[in-house]
Amino acid sequence: MQIEFHVRGEPKAQPRVKAFRRGSHAGVYTPETAEGWKYLVRQEASINAPECPTTAPIRLRLDFFLRRPKAHLDKHGIPKPKAPVWHPKKPDLDNLIKAVTDAITDTQRVWLDDSQIYEITATKTYALQFSGCAVRIEF
Repeated sequence: MQIEFHVRGEPKAQPRVKAFRRGSHAGVYTPETAEGWKYLVRQEASINAPECPTTAPIRLRLDFFLRRPKAHLDKHGIPKPKAPVWHPKKPDLDNLIKAVTDAITDTQRVWLDDSQIYEITATKTYALQFSGCAVRIEF
């Protein structure tokens, strides 16, 4: 079986856990910088979820499309001939993947745990029209 959907919005990376210290007390927290993006992913995953969460092994394909800088575009908004296709800058691909897999796991509607994923294929390119992520889940 296969599920495919597209999440429109600006992909955000899963932030790293941060440590802090107040006097003699130390603690950790996770910044909420990706929560809006993860909400959009959860919403699309829930809409496209199967009737029951799968317990099968998962093959996942993620294609991230990130906004182009204006310097890549001509005066009509079309990418210049020498504008790059691949997005070699931050956010890191592995952290983008983590935000999406965590968000889908949070729905508890597609799979039970992201440990079921045995293969991930992912790309990070500059968007031609809309930023977001194309998601294909095979089980």
